[in-house]
Amino acid sequence: MRTVLNRGRALLAGLAVVVLALSGCASIPTDGPVGVSAADATQPGGVAYEFNPPGPAEDAEPESIIQGFITAGLSPADEYGTAREFLTPQLSRTWQPSASTLVYTGQPNVVGGAGAGEFAVEVATTARIDEFGVMQRYETAKIETISMVLDEVDGQWRIGETPDLTLLEEGSFIDVFGSYPLYFYNATYSHAAPDFRWFARRQSLASTLVRALLDGPRPYLEGAVVTAFPETSELARNAVPVEGRTATVDFQEAVFADASALVRLRMQQQLELTLDGVNNIGAVQMTVNQTPITLEGSQEFVEVSAEAEVPDVQIGIADGQLVLYQGGSSTIEIGNIPDVRSYDPIEPAMSPAGAEVGGSQYAFVSGDRTHVYIVSQSTGSDGALAEAAMGERFIRPSMDVHGWLWAVDSGTGKVTVVRASAEEGLADRQTSEIAAEWLEGLTVDSFRVSPDGTRAAVVAGRGEERRLYVIGIIRDSTGVPRGFTELSMLPVSVPVGQVVWDATDAVIVMDPSGTEPVRPERVRLDGRTEPLNVLLGMTSISSGPGDDIIVYAEAQGTVWSQVANVWKDNGIEMRGLAYPG
Repeated sequence: MRTVLNRGRALLAGLAVVVLALSGCASIPTDGPVGVSAADATQPGGVAYEFNPPGPAEDAEPESIIQGFITAGLSPADEYGTAREFLTPQLSRTWQPSASTLVYTGQPNVVGGAGAGEFAVEVATTARIDEFGVMQRYETAKIETISMVLDEVDGQWRIGETPDLTLLEEGSFIDVFGSYPLYFYNATYSHAAPDFRWFARRQSLASTLVRALLDGPRPYLEGAVVTAFPETSELARNAVPVEGRTATVDFQEAVFADASALVRLRMQQQLELTLDGVNNIGAVQMTVNQTPITLEGSQEFVEVSAEAEVPDVQIGIADGQLVLYQGGSSTIEIGNIPDVRSYDPIEPAMSPAGAEVGGSQYAFVSGDRTHVYIVSQSTGSDGALAEAAMGERFIRPSMDVHGWLWAVDSGTGKVTVVRASAEEGLADRQTSEIAAEWLEGLTVDSFRVSPDGTRAAVVAGRGEERRLYVIGIIRDSTGVPRGFTELSMLPVSVPVGQVVWDATDAVIVMDPSGTEPVRPERVRLDGRTEPLNVLLGMTSISSGPGDDIIVYAEAQGTVWSQVANVWKDNGIEMRGLAYPG
């Protein structure tokens, strides 16, 4: 089988401030019949733009047929029924429009070929979407040539040869396509992990999502996420009918042959999370040859959420000591930890689990950036402190949901992971170095593990150039890190130097400057971006997943908070603010 490719504080995908990274604002076609807005049956509360393109005109010339065929790609209704009218009867039956979608800018250039009826269509492509909804974006437009051959059918020109693809102008892309998360699990089945795909909004969306889910994760997540479905899972019928808001997913018998009660519950949950993006679906029924699957309880089953959350408390540094901050104009002293002022601590981190006062773990970088230390809080004692890693130039560490501390040495390109023993604490900690070939030749400025522990957001580059990436983290079934997958670049429209997770499916990036105005940007894993307000002299930013999480920044020597996208000076002096993670 071919392997491929929400936050509580939901991003407002429909507002003008949310811009698809590969395009500008959506535009309405200037030719043809007027479209209408209607309730979108594929997205919660969404509104779809329905465009009804005309079919081929009587006695139309070949160039007109080609242009009409391209325009008809705006309407996926009836499996691109209008577009098929421009094809010969034979090609109409075999053409696969969803095999590939080319998103282009400007106007297509139709050029006649040497032979009768031969044409070439040249387009400046900005992105390509494959049959599994995986989008590949191009930094600069890429000229692609599509060959077409037209034949006469009953005296009318029709397209007899063309590749299995559709062409879609980027200004109309967001009207026709939507971004949908497929849900997998992290290595321990304790968190849901989204894998975003782009699909045309149409009646067959539910079956499209299920087929893509069964095919597996996209390349950068292969090995970083797991699925409850066997690799050879197939549907008994391609359609996923929805009746009375219940979607029926009919599988072949082999899918459940060796599936325990636990595995079946995980399958069901995976389908429910994935199909939740289709708003006419309220329940999912798994069947085998149309016979309902019985689900039994399992003590090992963990109900996971598509939304990760961290406590509304941050770690920071004030007067050379680690402190907690929960807003306002004062800090909270952390009891039962060692005095760390002699280490000149910078860029602290805090464990996501047990982040409340009592029993937490913390980490920080030494002032000269040559060491990373881990600190354990113990009730009734002074806690413990231990060296986690030693090197040349450490960036801020990250602490994941599995209890591992990640220390990235930007000077040597080494990645060290450390985990304290549950029984013996720091005295019996696990330490290992994770191979990171992707770091060769790159300078890493920021590395943050995602809330579900399946991937990391990375700001890295060569020379002065910096880019935003995500990379999958490979773990064993107990959550122990074993390696990385491959880098996948996310588009940004602002300079980048620092990244923090803002949700399970989004990060915030910015490029620190103590003297210049800095504009942060929220970047979703599906590639959409949303600018935040500019703040003068911003040197750091802090955010995390959760409904009640406020975005904070350090600027001009004080802590600032974001209120309705407006920055407010809280008048408190501290540095290194970071939510758990």
